[in-house]
Amino acid sequence: MPVDAKPLFRPDALRPHLREYSWPDNLPLIRDTLTRWAGLVTGRAAEKLNEQELLADFLTDIFGTVLGYARPVDNPYRYTFTRELQVFGKFADAALGVFRPTGQQYAVAIEGKGPLDPLDRPFAGRKISAVDQGYGYAINLPCDWIIVTSMRQTRLYYKGADQYTYERFDTAKLATDDSLLKRFLFLLVLLRQPRLRMVSLPRSVRITYTHC
Repeated sequence: MPVDAKPLFRPDALRPHLREYSWPDNLPLIRDTLTRWAGLVTGRAAEKLNEQELLADFLTDIFGTVLGYARPVDNPYRYTFTRELQVFGKFADAALGVFRPTGQQYAVAIEGKGPLDPLDRPFAGRKISAVDQGYGYAINLPCDWIIVTSMRQTRLYYKGADQYTYERFDTAKLATDDSLLKRFLFLLVLLRQPRLRMVSLPRSVRITYTHC
């Protein structure tokens, strides 16, 4: 029997933080980027284009343009978004954290799939789901947060919670729903902090976690 998904953060406790949130200066560019991707991944073209053709550009646009994470090309001495990293013989699509020539601190493991992938069950001949892959990378990097995306939908998980507890962001809704976009920006920018754990959050934010 299917289990209903639960939000990672309680909406009532998160609401005061969202009221105080200030939109970034590049909001028009953020909206344009999301609108373009929403049109692509929800249209017929997405059924003909595969993960390899779309994912790299999607991750760069979302985590660079929309969320403001720095790539190696932006600052090779301190960047916060990296692609294609090896984790115990397998390759995670990306990670967030703080990366320097002298070492890395991982905050989030990112697993990306194509627009048709259901994320929470095996697909296209794989033995495990995208979500299971993401949790595996988080365990072995290690880090406490997981982002899994099909480009049509992006989910935020916490390693200390079960796999039915996550924040869900549909790309088409992000392009049109300001309240969802504000929640997306607020929560995913928090993850810029390396080694961020739920207990490391300010108490007023931490209490939004549904399991606390």
